Amino acid sequence: MLHGAITQFLRDTDWGELDYLIIDMPPGTGDIALTLSQAIPLTGAIVVCTPQQLARLDAYKAITMFGKVNIPVLGVIENMSGFICPDCDKRYDIFGSGGAREEAERRGIPLLGEIPILIDIRVRGDAGQSEANFEDEVVAGYYNEIMLCLLRNQAAETARNPVRPQLPVLG
Repeated sequence: MLHGAITQFLRDTDWGELDYLIIDMPPGTGDIALTLSQAIPLTGAIVVCTPQQLARLDAYKAITMFGKVNIPVLGVIENMSGFICPDCDKRYDIFGSGGAREEAERRGIPLLGEIPILIDIRVRGDAGQSEANFEDEVVAGYYNEIMLCLLRNQAAETARNPVRPQLPVLG
């Protein structure tokens, strides 16, 4: 059922002309990731994980799965990378720190960035506002840093290997 729903969603949606298609998937290597890797020509994947050891294991499994289906991992993002107190700007590493960086370095994959727990991100997420056009410069800065890093890496890859498509579809 899930495979059919995903396939129908991809086939029946009028996407228009896209530069990028970013699909946010649940953690791990379940049916959704496998179905997407088989249903559409993914140019690359970005793995997002939190700093904890268990999340790193899921990230490792996802990176391994993407390797087996010949989908390059374009980078890793560490989510919930510390909590920034809105009252004093002090950082607290509630879930640890640097786990995604360590996994990325171990696997030779770029770390695209780290996003701390910020109230504005949570509020917008709860309201269904997933756009990165945040009014708060601090919040927008994290997303801008990630996108610039990804675009720089893709430009460098295109320069090294001009046969690959320049505008990746991300999963």
